[in-house]
Amino acid sequence: MNTIIAERPDILIVDDTAASLDLLSDFLAQAGYTVRPTQDPRMALRSALAKAPELILLDVRMPGMDGYELCQRLKDNPKTREIPVIFLSALRETEDKVRGFSLGAVDYIAKPFQPEEVLARVRTHIELRRLQCRLEERVAERTEQLRQSSDELRASRERLQELAAFLQSVREEERTAIARELHDELGQALTALRIDLAWINRQCKTLGPDVQARADASCAIVERTIDAVRRISEGLRPGMLDVLGLTAAIEHLVEQFAKRNDIPCYLTSDRDEFAIDDQVSIAVFRLIQEALTNVVRHASATRVDITLSQDNNTICVDIRDNGIGLATGEPKQGFGLLGMRERVTMLGGTIDIDGSRGTRILARFPLFKGEKS
Repeated sequence: MNTIIAERPDILIVDDTAASLDLLSDFLAQAGYTVRPTQDPRMALRSALAKAPELILLDVRMPGMDGYELCQRLKDNPKTREIPVIFLSALRETEDKVRGFSLGAVDYIAKPFQPEEVLARVRTHIELRRLQCRLEERVAERTEQLRQSSDELRASRERLQELAAFLQSVREEERTAIARELHDELGQALTALRIDLAWINRQCKTLGPDVQARADASCAIVERTIDAVRRISEGLRPGMLDVLGLTAAIEHLVEQFAKRNDIPCYLTSDRDEFAIDDQVSIAVFRLIQEALTNVVRHASATRVDITLSQDNNTICVDIRDNGIGLATGEPKQGFGLLGMRERVTMLGGTIDIDGSRGTRILARFPLFKGEKS
């Protein structure tokens, strides 16, 4: 019985029979265990609450408070409910054992007991308890590591979203500045050039057909350049978005798309205008603009339908085409779709992309940035 025990496990023994208590205490102490013997169940309960043992050996039949009641109280208290309890009893009926296990006991040793059997069972349950504690510690450590990693990942994503929002804002400001320069500087210069060329063209009528043809060609080049500058300026920052509002700007975008690409595009809106945040207005316009660009590049569609609607504090954008869709039915994470998702998400909105039958983009924006859609 010279069992070597590491870290001397602490065992609480509760038995009202002095001889049985002394016998258990002696051979467990010889085996290297720290023993706390008591004949009083109430004293045992106070002792366990003051300092939890690693194992409790508990007699069933005791006056006043029996072992079943003491076990129940131990299991009802968060401080002691995890302590393994082994019942000691001369009772041999199956229902007695079942009752003990139902109360949370881990084992049952019948009296009269053999020291070797008691030691084997005690050693097994202490090792199991220690393994369980180590596992719980590892789980707790791992859970804390995962929580920290999750917090760091969340903080990193928030910083990335803030950066994306800042870059998006800077890009819109640059687009606005470039569009203004194109319209105010280059547009005005080209308009003045067109007027002068028109005057020169009239004067060239007497200089022969060759000169007249060159003058006509120059006027045509200037007209095409003016159209190109206007188109580029509108693509960078549609003036209608600032002057007439979102609905009118999208109507113009849809008309130009259908005209340039020969693809019918239909817009349905449940109101003439939406009272929304300027950033949300820009995001809705850019979402539709990017979706139409993807239709031209990838969809092979012959029709596009766009629906704008408002529900309480949310504006809904539904874009559908009858093209080839996405090969697997799952949206490919190209830069265009990723850009759409990021633009919607950073404003607090949601977006779903379905490519199973044609392509459908369903986005919901809060009317004002920062609100939940």
